[in-house]
Amino acid sequence: MIGNIQEIFHEYEKRLQEMSFIPRGSYGRRMVRQDGGPNRDFVTYVFCDHGLAVQFLKDVGLIRSKVQCNTCDRDMTWCAHPTFPYGFKWRSRRVVARVQCSASRSIRTRSWFQLSKLTFREILLLTYGIVCREPAHRIIEEYCRHF
Repeated sequence: MIGNIQEIFHEYEKRLQEMSFIPRGSYGRRMVRQDGGPNRDFVTYVFCDHGLAVQFLKDVGLIRSKVQCNTCDRDMTWCAHPTFPYGFKWRSRRVVARVQCSASRSIRTRSWFQLSKLTFREILLLTYGIVCREPAHRIIEEYCRHF
């Protein structure tokens, strides 16, 4: 599992390096640490593109890749929707027993992000600080004025 996640980070690092608006690191500095985990730049740059960010969250398992509809009990489909956060939602558009199912759900449904009103990037940067054992006062200084 960990090897697979490191491969995902490496793949997204390559994708980010191909984007013209992402600055290059000096002296060959990368966006992943020596242990294969992402650094703060990686998290920041992945979230410069909403589509890339959402796909990354699906690939690492923080957003579900499959959601079942509570109404028709079938898999919902992923669709673009400009008014939903990050421009995507889960949708079910099926006719079951002559009844039209038109349910929709947020992409946050049953995920790490479900109960928060913060953006995905804000949540991941806070989580990153916690995982890296930054002192609470430093996290508060860094992010308090923004949240």
